[in-house]
Amino acid sequence: MLESTHFIYDGISSKEMGIKIGWANGNLYNEAFLPQRQIVEKQIANNPSPYFQRVAQLPLSFKLSFYLDSWIKDQDIRKIARWLFQPYYKPFIFDSNPNRIFYALVEGDSSLIHNGLHQGHVELTIRCNSPYSYSHEHRFDHLTFREADKGYHLEEGISSFPDGNLNNMEVTSNGLTIEKIDNSWGSLYLEKKKWSEVQ
Repeated sequence: MLESTHFIYDGISSKEMGIKIGWANGNLYNEAFLPQRQIVEKQIANNPSPYFQRVAQLPLSFKLSFYLDSWIKDQDIRKIARWLFQPYYKPFIFDSNPNRIFYALVEGDSSLIHNGLHQGHVELTIRCNSPYSYSHEHRFDHLTFREADKGYHLEEGISSFPDGNLNNMEVTSNGLTIEKIDNSWGSLYLEKKKWSEVQ
């Protein structure tokens, strides 16, 4: 994801802000392969082997560095700072993989490293709300089902249920009528001899 050149945060593209992802160290990309995990165990006195309880997964966190080609006024920097300094997790999307959404906040220290000529780059830490990324919501309208006409129909004195049986019901002039069933303990005692027969 860090090979991207732009990102979208809180619905605003980094292109609109005049910044581009870039790294000053010039080495290979260094990013998290899996989220951090922590083994939670209980240590008992005089037992060298702790008892395993669970694995706690920590939210995903990664470094982000981006270049500011040139800023003319301090207000350009303040605009970028207001955009990134959010009070709650906001959607964060890299342009190289737009199907993955991270809900992220800026965390910890941030640095503005520049040459005094209104050119430089910013380094900060992004922390997500979970160890996972999410996908966009997909809405499907006007779905057609292959067996849309599947169901049941009633005919004069005959019922047809393709997916089941007609139990404890009868077809009357009013439609379907449930037969009266006496499930009291007294009726069960008279009819059944063993507990295994009671359903």
